[in-house]
Amino acid sequence: MTDHIPIPEEFVHKATALMEDRFIRTDREQPVMATLFELGVEHVARDLMENPELYKPQAELPMPTRKFDKVDPISLMRTEIKLPSLPQVFIEMRQVINDPASSASDLAKVISRDTALSAFLLRMVNSAFYNFPAQIDTISRAVAVVGTNQLSTLAMGTSVMDMFKGLPADIIDLELFWRHSFACGIIASQLSKTFKQGTPEKCFVAGLLHDIGRPVLMMALPEQAIAATAISRHKKALMFKAERVVTGFDHSELGGMLLRKWNLPFSLVNAVLNHHNPSKAAKSPEALYVYFANVIAKAMGVGGSGDFFVRNVNNERWEKNGLTPDKLRKIDAELGPILDDAFSILKNMAA
Repeated sequence: MTDHIPIPEEFVHKATALMEDRFIRTDREQPVMATLFELGVEHVARDLMENPELYKPQAELPMPTRKFDKVDPISLMRTEIKLPSLPQVFIEMRQVINDPASSASDLAKVISRDTALSAFLLRMVNSAFYNFPAQIDTISRAVAVVGTNQLSTLAMGTSVMDMFKGLPADIIDLELFWRHSFACGIIASQLSKTFKQGTPEKCFVAGLLHDIGRPVLMMALPEQAIAATAISRHKKALMFKAERVVTGFDHSELGGMLLRKWNLPFSLVNAVLNHHNPSKAAKSPEALYVYFANVIAKAMGVGGSGDFFVRNVNNERWEKNGLTPDKLRKIDAELGPILDDAFSILKNMAA
């Protein structure tokens, strides 16, 4: 990272302008939102120094000229529209895990047959995400050290990342989408570790998949997804609200339904379904930390799923859950090397 290098004023000014736009829907008089704005300016300014392309202007989209009929999201799951299916490697992993006669070595064999997945998992277990003192060089060793359920959860989350290649980049830039998703997963897992609630791996995967409904909506209802994106950009509206105006539902509902269709654990379904619904998210640590992580990742300006505006969250909700300005600064300081490693891994996957 370039944390020790002073940031030239020109980058601070550009970052401030970008973040003022992102925070247009927030009350920056509140201490926590003010802290997030301050941290966001610093993150974006350093990103601009290293890679200005991450903040290239969005494509111009005209406002929709017609009103769309509301859609029943359940019906989308039953239509002939080609929605993504679970990757074969995860189906095989689940069969092994559900078989009482299977062992950790059986799971390692299944994962090892997928070279890209194996490479990803080895990079993850050797990264700052775990910070193990010794190098782990085989999937068998990774299963032994991390645990069968935890490693299979990580494998499941990342095995879906190849599903959405080919979607129009002017509507949803997949590099930015996965950067935001990775950041959300990393932050949620850090919150889980910090407050010792929930499972860090489940929080990571829930964060990684929280916006999966966005590309699914683009695949299933491209005209409506484009219309919602246009409304969000022109009106500076939160994306999930723009989606509800156009379709009658939003990407969190669609994503939750897809994960339920895949028979994924309830904690993951619940986190994806409720990452815009704080009152329901509060009932589960995975859902709660994904809700907060999504706001924090947007506030830091990390990537984006097409939705760049930061949601206002009142100070009481933050501090009730231990997220005071000082605690957020501490978590932010700890995130640096973990996010660096995660984005390095993501870059290798995309190469």
